[in-house]
Amino acid sequence: MIRLSALLVCCFGLSSTATANDAAEEFGSAFYTGLSISVVQVRVLNGAGKGYFGSGVVVAENEVITNCHVTRQAVRIEVAKGALVYPVFGQKADMSNDLCLLRTGPMPLRVAELRDAGSVKAGEKSFYYGYSGGIEAFFAPGRVATTHPHDGMAVIETSSGFALGGSGGGLFDARGRLMGITTFLASGHAGGYFAMPAEMIRRVRTLPERDVAPIDGLAIWEQPDTAQPWFLRVARMGTQARWQAAAELAGEWTQAQPDNADAWHQSGVALSRLDRHADALAALQKAIRLAPGHPQMLFHTALALSRIGRSDEAANIRNELALADTDLAGRLDKALENGGIPPAPANSPGCPRLDTC
Repeated sequence: MIRLSALLVCCFGLSSTATANDAAEEFGSAFYTGLSISVVQVRVLNGAGKGYFGSGVVVAENEVITNCHVTRQAVRIEVAKGALVYPVFGQKADMSNDLCLLRTGPMPLRVAELRDAGSVKAGEKSFYYGYSGGIEAFFAPGRVATTHPHDGMAVIETSSGFALGGSGGGLFDARGRLMGITTFLASGHAGGYFAMPAEMIRRVRTLPERDVAPIDGLAIWEQPDTAQPWFLRVARMGTQARWQAAAELAGEWTQAQPDNADAWHQSGVALSRLDRHADALAALQKAIRLAPGHPQMLFHTALALSRIGRSDEAANIRNELALADTDLAGRLDKALENGGIPPAPANSPGCPRLDTC
């Protein structure tokens, strides 16, 4: 099996089947049935004869995208849709970004439309579809929590949950376009669910194809701490409640990338956890200037304002948040009633965001 970091885990293997079609009433069965036509199960056999599985999405004729951590031990790969099984003849691998593009036999399946990474916005609805649980496809509605700039694009953090077998599944928008490839989550459901941007698939297509064989290397979320992106390093410290260290590292991040709203946001969250609410507010206001209307940033700004007695301004921010994300506005109301302490979302296995629970 693969090496696991202290914060992040991949999601392929074996687990119990789960179902979640909470968005069926709003979007109708045809919507998520349409998503399912593009999603397949990826089956892997390693050199010792042991089988593993993950998920994949059809992104071109005879092409399936999945995570490299699903296929890296493989000596044989096949993709399946129900009783239909298709062999894989080669793959293109970007191990660092954990994306592997599989070349298959002809498949009569729908090709997913790719969405540009820069157009994905925090607060919009998201829908996971993949083989979490290993046997039946699993559907999970949610929202884009935030986006983390990375490698010229952005890693998507979402509340659309997935589990074992979900690696390589699709994160779709309300029009059924593929936004991201679900890749890793925070250990113990203590943090978010992360998807690599679908637009990155175009880069993977330019790589040389290799035969199906084991792959060397580590994904971004498996790298040593100092080699990981800023957002993962700060997130790990938050998960461990090391708020002073998180604040110091986030401060370095804002100096290194002063135009990165994510950096200022995470700095504000860490400072708030240290009860440095005036400093937190200054960082959060900088974040909002860089990313106007971002729901999570509005949420934390309202909390910071309330904690220093500026309740009227907090109420104004709350009204703005209600236009962007009614669920998060409801959580803000409860937090303000509870002395500024955010409650965990109902019916959740844990906190869906490292910095809100």
